[in-house]
Amino acid sequence: MHKYKELKAASKISVRKQKIVDSPAISEIKKGDDFIRHAVAEKSHEELQVVKKCFDADTGEALEDSVEVYSLIRVSNEIDRCKAEVVKIEAEQAEWEQLETDLKAL
Repeated sequence: MHKYKELKAASKISVRKQKIVDSPAISEIKKGDDFIRHAVAEKSHEELQVVKKCFDADTGEALEDSVEVYSLIRVSNEIDRCKAEVVKIEAEQAEWEQLETDLKAL
């Protein structure tokens, strides 16, 4: 994530684990010995979120925070992509260094 460390150090970005309720729990209802409605357990899941503070550029007034959901798989894939780019750039650098060496040898 672009400038994550810098934003984190300035307390302008944070991470959190947020519980998301997909369907709330429903309690049972009985009339005498008869069930009118059976109890249903809550269904929920957790999200990993990055929360970024937002401000109006003109007034400096705080705006609603920006929230983006991440998965560890997505983050891992981005790390792998960055590593592949580094390998590619290092190979290109080696090519330029070899050319420089050959030209200096003339």
